[in-house]
Amino acid sequence: MDWLFPLFTTGQITSNLNLFIGLFIGIGFGFVLEKAGFGTSKHIATVFYFRNLRVTQTMIAAIVTATTWVVIFSYMGWMDFSKVFIPITYVWPYLVGGIIFGAGMVMSGWCPGTSVVGMVTGKVDAVIFVVGMLVGMLVYFQTYPYFENFANSGNLGRYTIDKLVGGDMFTTSYLVTIILAIGLGVFMHTMKRVVDKKRSLENE
Repeated sequence: MDWLFPLFTTGQITSNLNLFIGLFIGIGFGFVLEKAGFGTSKHIATVFYFRNLRVTQTMIAAIVTATTWVVIFSYMGWMDFSKVFIPITYVWPYLVGGIIFGAGMVMSGWCPGTSVVGMVTGKVDAVIFVVGMLVGMLVYFQTYPYFENFANSGNLGRYTIDKLVGGDMFTTSYLVTIILAIGLGVFMHTMKRVVDKKRSLENE
């Protein structure tokens, strides 16, 4: 039988094997995050002040690499993209949630994934973040009935880039993703040069 990705949703592997493989992928992912500097809050927080681009560069490289392989695998017939999970887009909850998430990330220097890496490597602030995150999740789940209508507002379904700008899902989405990634990189490098120049003048 030929392999067809995603292996679990296309029935190539069992649920238990899927979880077992996911465990090792998660460990490997955490190792890469640590090596890339994501396991230290100062490397993440300084991104928002345009002082350190290590995290941004790693994220851009990851996005471009992953997107490229998805397109290649789909065109080669090695992936059934219809089996790939695409979350539903809820405009207003995503907007508010993004603002809250971003503010929390700036203040703490952590996000859910990187905080776990920091916790495993013994970072006290990461442990505090994880505890706070779990408490926040518990409070949200307990109060969800009060926010249910808002949490499901602005439902656009499984909205992809090609639906926004037109064209083929793979070609258009891939090109727009690459353009956005390059644009983000140029913007971040430009802002870092501005900040570095300003700090240099202040130190003179």
